[in-house]
This record gives sequence, C-alpha cells and structure tokens, in this order.
Amino acid sequence: MSDADCPDSEQERLEAEAVTWMVRLTSGETTEADRRAANSWCRKSVAHQRAMEKAFRIWNGMEGLRDSLIIPDRSGEVRGQTQRTIRHPLFPSAYFYRQDWWVWKVIVAAIAVLALSYTFQSDFLIDWRADYSTGTGEQATWEFIDGSIVQLNTHTALNIAYSQKVRRVDLLQGEAAFRVAKDLSRPFIVQADQGTIRAVGTEFFVYKLDRSVLVTVVEGVVDVTVPPGHERPSSSARLKSGQSIQFGTNSGLSEVKDVDLGIATAWQRGRLIFEAAPLTEVVEEINRYRSGHIVILNDTLREHLVSGVFDLDSLDSAVTTIERTLPIASLHLTDRLIVLQ
Repeated sequence: MSDADCPDSEQERLEAEAVTWMVRLTSGETTEADRRAANSWCRKSVAHQRAMEKAFRIWNGMEGLRDSLIIPDRSGEVRGQTQRTIRHPLFPSAYFYRQDWWVWKVIVAAIAVLALSYTFQSDFLIDWRADYSTGTGEQATWEFIDGSIVQLNTHTALNIAYSQKVRRVDLLQGEAAFRVAKDLSRPFIVQADQGTIRAVGTEFFVYKLDRSVLVTVVEGVVDVTVPPGHERPSSSARLKSGQSIQFGTNSGLSEVKDVDLGIATAWQRGRLIFEAAPLTEVVEEINRYRSGHIVILNDTLREHLVSGVFDLDSLDSAVTTIERTLPIASLHLTDRLIVLQ
C-alpha cells in the first residue's frame, strides 16, 4: 500500500499505533519479544514502516529539548541527563531509555504533534466551511427553513443549498439523521461522496464511514443512486423502512439489507448497542464519541466478539468494562491514549 492508497483515517491509525510501539521500545522494560513484534509490525507494509519512521523522526527531532531537561534523581538532587538518539527498531543497535517522567512528557508531545497534523489538515478545514457541525462527543439538532429537521451525531459537518427547485444537503463528514418535511415540488437530496440520496417526505440516516457511505431508512422511502465509475455502470436502489445500503467511492451499491432499527437509532437515545460485533468495530465506534484514541495492537483480539449496551455519557466506563471482561492487557499512556494488546 502506497501513501496515495492509504486514506487519512487509516494513516492516522497507523501513526497512533507507531507511537504506542515507540512508547514500548523506550519504556526501559523492552524485551526481545517486543523488538521482534515491532519489527514484524513495521514490515507489514510500506505505510507501516513510514508511520514508524515518522514517530521516531518526531522523537529524534526533540533531542535538543530532551538534552536540556533536568531531572531529579532518587536522592532528590537535580542533575543533567544526556541521552542518546533512539534508532529505528528495524536496526539491531537500538538504544532504549529508562522510564522517567520526562520520557512521558516527550511522548505526549509526540502524540500531540501527530494528532494536530490531522486536526489542522482535515477537521479544521471541514468545520471551517460547514454550515452546521458538531465536535467529538457532541450532538445537535436544527430545523431548516422548510420545517425539515436534522440531527447531527458526533463529529459531523454538513452544508445546505436550498433553491426554488431542490433542497440539497452535502454531508461532509460524520452521521446525520434527517426528518424531511413533505414538499412535492422540491425533492430533498443528500449528497455524500459520489452518491445521491433522494427523498420527498421520510426519515433516514446517512453515515460517512472511512471508505463507504451507509444509508438507513427509519420511515418512508428513499432512492439511492451512484454514478458510473471505474468499470461499473450507474446503479440505483429504493429503500423502505428498516432497510440499509452501502456504497463506496470506487464501488457500486451493496445489497439492500434489513437492519434492527433499535440498534441503528440507539445513538439518538444516548446509547451504543452491540450484538456479537468484532472488537475492532466496537473500538472504532467508541473512538468516534470519546476524546482520545484506543488502539488495538493484537490482530487476533480485533475479531473478538463483543455484546453490550453502553451509555454515551460514560464511555470511560465502557472501556473499563471491556478491559475487565475480555482476555486483554491494557496500557493507559495518557487519559486520551489507551493501548489494548
């Protein structure tokens, strides 16, 4: 996978994982198994290796800052400390630091740099040009001038473009629930990526995932159309209450599926509901609503099935429940970064 083929969300995940490997390799308690595992992670793809290289470039770029720090030793006296540069874990001559408070301060700074690079490149620009938006963990409801109502879920942004002939909404990111006021003379259209969702009077959700868009109908009927793309013709489908469909940027429409509306609409009631969902899916959902990031380093653990009902107002408790009930080890690097392995 090249950088051009790696979506921003996937690249962000890889860089977050690279930071956790950096933490492990600089903890002062690194084992040979840790080094082998880090090497194996780096060799998964070019994108993995570049993410690790970026994490270590940030660390090494802060060498001057680290050298200038003074650290109290165990006797309470203040002493200077000169540290050697960490090398990439693919090189066998890597040096590792002992675990002092200053290490964690630099790690937090590195994580902040990685996070800010995406905040300013993506979220900031999207929110800046959006008519309506919500932050992480926020939900908001607005009524449009025609009486239609939109409820924005966490981390969502959209624009509206009403005219005398059409009511158009562009979903820029996130998930929105629409309750459309009937107006036979002006269809209500939601544009998400390259797909068009058309309704006259109905209630439906549109959710932009990392690589696809999910449309779910709660009441009424909607038409979903995807234009022709690489080696695919234009396609369309009609959905009714209790049905959903997905489409991707480079793929056509999926099959229409029946959905449990109680689960699909749970976020509107302040809940997340999972029934035998892979842990990776559960973590991705929690990451949407919670400030910070949870990273899974164990590939086998990703497919572990989870069932449960979690309150959006207390997702830290949900994380604690997962840690206590699943056969996993967890590492809380900060209040915002949790590693499951």
